[in-house]
Amino acid sequence: MKEFSPEQVARMTPEARARYEKRLKIVKRNRKILAGVCTFFVVAIVAAALCLTVLFNITSIKVTKTGAIYTANEIILASGLNNGDNILRTNFDKAAERIEKNLPYVLEATIIKKLSGSVTISVKDTTAAVIMNTADGYAIADINGKVLEIVKEIPEDAKFMTIKAKGEIQAVPGAKFSFADSAEKELYDELVGHLKTAELFDKVTAIDISDRTSLKVEYQNRLRLLLGSSDQLEVKLRGGVEVIAAEDSKDPNTIAEINLMIPKKVFVNSIDSLEAPTVITLPEEDVTQSDSTDTTDVESTGSTSEVTDNSESAQQENTTEVNTSE
Repeated sequence: MKEFSPEQVARMTPEARARYEKRLKIVKRNRKILAGVCTFFVVAIVAAALCLTVLFNITSIKVTKTGAIYTANEIILASGLNNGDNILRTNFDKAAERIEKNLPYVLEATIIKKLSGSVTISVKDTTAAVIMNTADGYAIADINGKVLEIVKEIPEDAKFMTIKAKGEIQAVPGAKFSFADSAEKELYDELVGHLKTAELFDKVTAIDISDRTSLKVEYQNRLRLLLGSSDQLEVKLRGGVEVIAAEDSKDPNTIAEINLMIPKKVFVNSIDSLEAPTVITLPEEDVTQSDSTDTTDVESTGSTSEVTDNSESAQQENTTEVNTSE
C-alpha cells in the first residue's frame, strides 16, 4: 500500500481520509505480525542449531547392570555411543540393537538418557539352550533361537536341546538361526508352535525333522515321541501329553518310546536307552480301528521288540491297554 504525505492526507475528503487511515492501520498491524513471525523463526533456527551442536550432548555413559558375560567397557563399545554425541540426534533404539547383536549373550539391552547428558545402560543375559550342527561347526543358541556362538566340538556335559535337519542350518552369532530350505523352516516352526501349545517345548531335549515322514521329539532325555508326518500334529501331541502324564504317574524316570503316528491311538514301548531307536510297526487292524475311534488307546509293552501281525499273541500277553479321554 502506498503511503501519502500529511499534506496529501489533509487535502482528502473526510470519507477518503477515514478509509485511508483504516487501511493504513491494517497494513501496519500485518507488518508487526510478519516481523514477529520472522523473529520467532530466526530464534527457533538458532535454538535448534544450538541444541543439535552445542547443547544436550552426552557427557557420561555408565553401565548399571553388566550381566555375567561382558564387561561395562565391552557393552559401551558395542553400543556405538560416545561422549559428545548429541542426545536429540542419537537413535538409542539402534544402539540397544547393536549391543544385542554384537554381544550375542545379551538377551535385552535397555538405555535411559537424560537431557542433562547422562546415559545409563543395563543388560540382561540369555543362556545357552539349543545346539545344532552347521557347516561351520556346532551352533549354540538360546531358547528363542538366537545364535550365541559357534564351536568346533560339543561342550562336555552340555545339557542342550539338539536340532537335526536334513538341509543346511544357517547360523550367525547375534542373529536367529534359519534353515536353507524354506519348507523345512515352516515345518520346524509348525512343530515348535504345537509343542509350545501342548506345553512340552520347555522340556524337549531333541527335535529331529530330517525325515518329513518320520518326525521325532525327545522329552527330558528319556521319552522319544514318534510323530510320523506333520499331519494332525496338534492331535498327536495332545495324546502325547496324556500318555506322558500317565507314564510319569507310574514312574517319573521311565525310559520309553511313544508312538503317536496314528492320531488318537498311542503305543508305549519301554526301552533301556534312547541311543538305539526302535520303531513300532502297527498291526493293520489297529490302523483301521484308529480311524473310527475318538479315544486314545495307550498300549504299554515291556520289551523293545517290534509289534507286527506275526506277534499278536506276544503283544496280547505283554500289552496293557488303557483308554484315556481326548
